[in-house]
Amino acid sequence: MFASVGPRGGPRPPAAPAIPEPDLSHLTEEERDIIMAVLARQREEEAKDEAMLKEEKPIQARTVNLVGQKKPPTQNDV
Repeated sequence: MFASVGPRGGPRPPAAPAIPEPDLSHLTEEERDIIMAVLARQREEEAKDEAMLKEEKPIQARTVNLVGQKKPPTQNDV
């Protein structure tokens, strides 16, 4: 089993603890609906982020030859 890694190869930070539902009893039904919709969108975005992190593939380094670049002349001073 492999450990998951975050940016720059370090360990991925632990997931944020679940935020408890706020007390909305003092709000109107319309205000509660708006806040609950925002909280639901937040949970959806967090789920998308987590899914994207799970699918993340490591980046492989490649050597690239630059066009027009010539190697410096070698010196044969010996």
